[in-house]
Amino acid sequence: MSMSDISEACLSCGTPECNSTPHHITVSEARARCEYRLRYEPKYIFRLECDTCGKPTHFTYEQILGLLPQHKRPKPMPHDHFWAYILFELKVWKDREQRAFLGGRVLVQRLLVEPGGDWYGTLKSRSPYAPSLQIGSYVKGRPRGNYEICLSVIEEGNTNPIPVPPKIPRTRSFGMFVSPKDDDSRFLFANIACSNPSCNHVYSAMTYTKFKEQVAQAQKERTDDTVYDDETYLPTLLLECPACGISRVIDEGSFEGLYKGK
Repeated sequence: MSMSDISEACLSCGTPECNSTPHHITVSEARARCEYRLRYEPKYIFRLECDTCGKPTHFTYEQILGLLPQHKRPKPMPHDHFWAYILFELKVWKDREQRAFLGGRVLVQRLLVEPGGDWYGTLKSRSPYAPSLQIGSYVKGRPRGNYEICLSVIEEGNTNPIPVPPKIPRTRSFGMFVSPKDDDSRFLFANIACSNPSCNHVYSAMTYTKFKEQVAQAQKERTDDTVYDDETYLPTLLLECPACGISRVIDEGSFEGLYKGK
Protein backbone atom coordinates (compact mmCIF):
# COMPACT_ATOMS: atom_id res chain seq x y z
CA MET A 1 0.00 0.00 0.00
CA SER A 2 1.33 3.43 -0.89
CA MET A 3 1.59 6.26 1.61
CA SER A 4 -1.03 8.18 -0.35
CA ASP A 5 -3.54 5.39 0.36
CA ILE A 6 -2.84 4.93 4.06
CA SER A 7 -5.33 7.60 5.13
CA GLU A 8 -8.12 5.38 3.81
CA ALA A 9 -6.77 2.31 5.62
CA CYS A 10 -8.64 1.09 8.66
CA LEU A 11 -7.30 0.82 12.17
CA SER A 12 -6.20 -2.71 12.95
CA CYS A 13 -6.87 -4.75 16.04
CA GLY A 14 -3.79 -4.81 18.25
CA THR A 15 -4.14 -8.48 19.16
CA PRO A 16 -1.28 -10.25 17.31
CA GLU A 17 -3.27 -13.31 16.31
CA CYS A 18 -6.31 -11.29 15.15
CA ASN A 19 -5.22 -8.55 12.68
CA SER A 20 -8.82 -7.63 11.83
CA THR A 21 -10.10 -4.10 11.20
CA PRO A 22 -12.78 -3.53 13.86
CA HIS A 23 -15.87 -1.72 12.56
CA HIS A 24 -13.87 -0.63 9.48
CA ILE A 25 -12.98 2.71 11.07
CA THR A 26 -10.51 4.54 8.83
CA VAL A 27 -7.44 6.26 10.22
CA SER A 28 -8.84 9.62 9.05
CA GLU A 29 -12.13 9.06 10.86
CA ALA A 30 -10.37 7.84 14.01
CA ARG A 31 -8.23 11.00 14.07
CA ALA A 32 -11.32 13.20 13.70
CA ARG A 33 -13.22 11.35 16.43
CA CYS A 34 -10.25 11.43 18.77
CA GLU A 35 -9.81 15.16 18.13
CA TYR A 36 -13.50 15.66 18.92
CA ARG A 37 -13.33 13.74 22.20
CA LEU A 38 -10.23 15.65 23.31
CA ARG A 39 -12.39 18.80 23.42
CA TYR A 40 -14.28 17.26 26.34
CA GLU A 41 -11.55 15.10 27.90
CA PRO A 42 -7.92 16.32 27.51
CA LYS A 43 -6.48 12.89 28.39
CA TYR A 44 -8.79 10.93 26.13
CA ILE A 45 -7.51 7.66 24.64
CA PHE A 46 -9.26 6.26 21.57
CA ARG A 47 -10.62 2.78 22.38
CA LEU A 48 -11.34 0.31 19.61
CA GLU A 49 -13.11 -2.87 20.65
CA CYS A 50 -12.64 -5.67 18.17
CA ASP A 51 -15.82 -7.23 16.81
CA THR A 52 -13.88 -10.39 15.93
CA CYS A 53 -11.81 -11.31 19.00
CA GLY A 54 -13.60 -9.06 21.48
CA LYS A 55 -10.41 -7.48 22.81
CA PRO A 56 -9.86 -3.70 22.96
CA THR A 57 -7.00 -1.77 21.38
CA HIS A 58 -6.08 1.72 22.60
CA PHE A 59 -4.61 4.56 20.54
CA THR A 60 -3.42 7.99 21.61
CA TYR A 61 -4.06 10.92 19.29
CA GLU A 62 -0.34 11.03 18.50
CA GLN A 63 -0.33 7.34 17.53
CA ILE A 64 -3.25 7.82 15.17
CA LEU A 65 -1.65 10.94 13.71
CA GLY A 66 1.53 8.94 13.06
CA LEU A 67 -0.42 6.57 10.79
CA LEU A 68 -1.32 9.40 8.44
CA PRO A 69 0.88 10.84 5.68
CA GLN A 70 2.05 14.41 6.25
CA HIS A 71 -0.44 15.94 3.81
CA LYS A 72 -3.34 14.36 5.73
CA ARG A 73 -2.34 15.83 9.08
CA PRO A 74 -3.54 19.19 10.44
CA LYS A 75 -0.79 21.73 9.88
CA PRO A 76 -0.17 24.69 12.20
CA MET A 77 0.38 28.12 10.67
CA PRO A 78 3.41 30.34 11.29
CA HIS A 79 2.90 32.49 14.38
CA ASP A 80 2.59 35.70 12.33
CA HIS A 81 0.00 34.32 9.88
CA PHE A 82 -3.77 34.40 10.38
CA TRP A 83 -7.04 34.10 8.51
CA ALA A 84 -8.94 37.28 7.73
CA TYR A 85 -12.32 37.61 6.05
CA ILE A 86 -13.16 39.68 2.99
CA LEU A 87 -16.87 40.44 3.33
CA PHE A 88 -19.66 42.21 1.49
CA GLU A 89 -22.94 43.27 3.01
CA LEU A 90 -26.04 41.53 1.70
CA LYS A 91 -28.42 44.25 0.58
CA VAL A 92 -31.27 41.77 0.16
CA TRP A 93 -31.17 40.69 3.81
CA LYS A 94 -34.77 41.09 4.99
CA ASP A 95 -34.17 41.36 8.74
CA ARG A 96 -34.52 45.01 9.65
CA GLU A 97 -32.78 44.60 13.00
CA GLN A 98 -29.69 42.81 11.71
CA ARG A 99 -27.07 43.11 9.00
CA ALA A 100 -25.70 40.15 7.07
CA PHE A 101 -22.36 39.76 5.31
CA LEU A 102 -21.03 37.16 2.89
CA GLY A 103 -17.46 36.30 2.01
CA GLY A 104 -14.44 34.08 2.42
CA ARG A 105 -11.06 33.82 4.11
CA VAL A 106 -7.63 35.01 2.99
CA LEU A 107 -4.29 34.28 4.58
CA VAL A 108 -2.48 37.34 5.90
CA GLN A 109 1.02 37.76 7.27
CA ARG A 110 0.87 40.28 10.10
CA LEU A 111 3.31 43.19 9.83
CA LEU A 112 2.04 45.73 12.33
CA VAL A 113 -0.75 46.08 14.89
CA GLU A 114 -1.79 49.52 16.10
CA PRO A 115 -2.89 50.20 19.71
CA GLY A 116 -6.53 50.40 18.63
CA GLY A 117 -6.40 46.95 17.07
CA ASP A 118 -6.06 47.91 13.40
CA TRP A 119 -3.51 45.75 11.65
CA TYR A 120 -1.41 45.85 8.49
CA GLY A 121 -0.19 42.85 6.58
CA THR A 122 0.54 41.22 3.25
CA LEU A 123 -1.71 38.74 1.48
CA LYS A 124 -0.45 35.17 1.29
CA SER A 125 -3.42 33.79 -0.64
CA ARG A 126 -5.90 35.04 -3.20
CA SER A 127 -9.67 35.33 -2.93
CA PRO A 128 -12.47 35.16 -5.52
CA TYR A 129 -14.15 37.86 -3.42
CA ALA A 130 -11.32 40.27 -4.23
CA PRO A 131 -9.95 39.13 -7.62
CA SER A 132 -7.99 42.34 -8.13
CA LEU A 133 -5.79 41.66 -5.10
CA GLN A 134 -2.60 39.69 -5.61
CA ILE A 135 -0.40 37.65 -3.31
CA GLY A 136 1.85 40.22 -1.70
CA SER A 137 -0.76 43.00 -1.72
CA TYR A 138 -0.46 45.31 1.27
CA VAL A 139 -3.74 45.25 3.22
CA LYS A 140 -5.29 46.73 6.33
CA GLY A 141 -8.01 45.41 8.61
CA ARG A 142 -9.33 45.25 12.14
CA PRO A 143 -11.02 42.78 14.47
CA ARG A 144 -14.78 42.64 14.59
CA GLY A 145 -16.16 40.47 17.33
CA ASN A 146 -13.89 37.41 17.43
CA TYR A 147 -12.86 37.64 13.78
CA GLU A 148 -10.33 39.57 11.72
CA ILE A 149 -11.80 41.49 8.79
CA CYS A 150 -9.73 42.66 5.81
CA LEU A 151 -11.07 46.09 4.87
CA SER A 152 -8.59 48.02 2.71
CA VAL A 153 -5.77 47.67 0.23
CA ILE A 154 -2.83 50.07 0.29
CA GLU A 155 -1.51 51.08 -3.11
CA GLU A 156 1.12 53.75 -3.71
CA GLY A 157 0.65 54.98 -0.17
CA ASN A 158 -3.13 55.36 -0.51
CA THR A 159 -5.58 53.34 1.58
CA ASN A 160 -8.59 52.32 -0.51
CA PRO A 161 -11.58 50.06 0.16
CA ILE A 162 -11.22 46.60 -1.31
CA PRO A 163 -12.88 46.72 -4.76
CA VAL A 164 -16.19 44.92 -5.00
CA PRO A 165 -16.31 42.49 -7.95
CA PRO A 166 -19.12 43.09 -10.50
CA LYS A 167 -20.76 39.89 -9.33
CA ILE A 168 -20.12 38.37 -5.92
CA PRO A 169 -19.34 34.69 -6.53
CA ARG A 170 -20.82 31.78 -4.63
CA THR A 171 -17.94 29.39 -4.15
CA ARG A 172 -17.85 26.09 -2.29
CA SER A 173 -16.05 27.86 0.56
CA PHE A 174 -17.83 30.92 1.88
CA GLY A 175 -19.50 31.99 5.08
CA MET A 176 -22.10 34.38 6.39
CA PHE A 177 -21.87 36.79 9.32
CA VAL A 178 -24.77 38.43 11.12
CA SER A 179 -24.70 41.37 13.52
CA PRO A 180 -27.30 43.67 15.10
CA LYS A 181 -27.45 47.00 13.32
CA ASP A 182 -26.79 48.84 16.56
CA ASP A 183 -24.00 46.60 17.94
CA ASP A 184 -21.05 45.67 15.73
CA SER A 185 -19.31 43.88 18.61
CA ARG A 186 -21.86 41.07 18.40
CA PHE A 187 -20.54 39.83 15.09
CA LEU A 188 -21.57 36.19 14.75
CA PHE A 189 -20.36 33.64 12.20
CA ALA A 190 -23.05 31.32 10.84
CA ASN A 191 -20.87 28.50 9.46
CA ILE A 192 -18.42 25.81 10.50
CA ALA A 193 -14.81 26.11 9.32
CA CYS A 194 -12.30 23.34 8.66
CA SER A 195 -10.47 22.27 11.82
CA ASN A 196 -7.13 22.22 10.00
CA PRO A 197 -5.48 25.51 11.08
CA SER A 198 -3.78 25.96 7.70
CA CYS A 199 -6.90 25.35 5.58
CA ASN A 200 -9.13 28.20 4.44
CA HIS A 201 -12.23 26.11 3.84
CA VAL A 202 -15.58 27.12 5.29
CA TYR A 203 -18.46 24.65 5.11
CA SER A 204 -20.90 27.01 3.41
CA ALA A 205 -23.75 24.52 3.69
CA MET A 206 -23.22 23.73 7.36
CA THR A 207 -25.16 26.13 9.55
CA TYR A 208 -26.93 25.37 12.82
CA THR A 209 -30.22 24.92 10.98
CA LYS A 210 -28.63 22.53 8.45
CA PHE A 211 -26.96 20.58 11.26
CA LYS A 212 -30.31 20.03 12.99
CA GLU A 213 -31.94 19.04 9.70
CA GLN A 214 -29.21 16.54 8.80
CA VAL A 215 -29.26 14.99 12.27
CA ALA A 216 -33.05 14.60 12.14
CA GLN A 217 -32.90 13.10 8.64
CA ALA A 218 -30.12 10.69 9.57
CA GLN A 219 -32.00 9.60 12.67
CA LYS A 220 -35.10 9.02 10.59
CA GLU A 221 -33.21 7.01 7.97
CA ARG A 222 -30.86 5.43 10.51
CA THR A 223 -27.84 6.15 8.37
CA ASP A 224 -24.20 6.03 9.51
CA ASP A 225 -23.78 9.77 8.92
CA THR A 226 -25.01 10.38 12.46
CA VAL A 227 -23.19 8.69 15.31
CA TYR A 228 -24.06 9.05 18.95
CA ASP A 229 -20.82 9.59 20.81
CA ASP A 230 -20.11 6.74 23.22
CA GLU A 231 -19.22 9.13 26.04
CA THR A 232 -21.46 12.18 25.58
CA TYR A 233 -24.35 10.40 23.82
CA LEU A 234 -24.67 13.50 21.66
CA PRO A 235 -25.55 13.20 17.95
CA THR A 236 -22.56 14.06 15.79
CA LEU A 237 -21.81 14.57 12.11
CA LEU A 238 -18.57 13.66 10.37
CA LEU A 239 -17.45 16.28 7.84
CA GLU A 240 -14.69 15.72 5.30
CA CYS A 241 -13.04 18.89 3.99
CA PRO A 242 -13.12 19.05 0.18
CA ALA A 243 -10.09 21.35 0.19
CA CYS A 244 -7.53 19.56 2.38
CA GLY A 245 -9.21 16.18 2.87
CA ILE A 246 -9.05 16.35 6.67
CA SER A 247 -12.17 15.35 8.57
CA ARG A 248 -13.74 16.80 11.69
CA VAL A 249 -16.59 15.77 13.95
CA ILE A 250 -19.18 18.32 15.06
CA ASP A 251 -22.04 18.30 17.51
CA GLU A 252 -24.47 20.93 18.71
CA GLY A 253 -21.76 22.39 20.93
CA SER A 254 -19.71 23.22 17.84
CA PHE A 255 -22.16 26.07 17.20
CA GLU A 256 -21.68 27.76 20.56
CA GLY A 257 -20.95 31.42 19.91
CA LEU A 258 -22.16 31.16 16.30
CA TYR A 259 -25.29 32.56 14.71
CA LYS A 260 -28.13 30.07 15.07
CA GLY A 261 -30.92 32.06 13.49
CA LYS A 262 -34.20 32.90 15.08
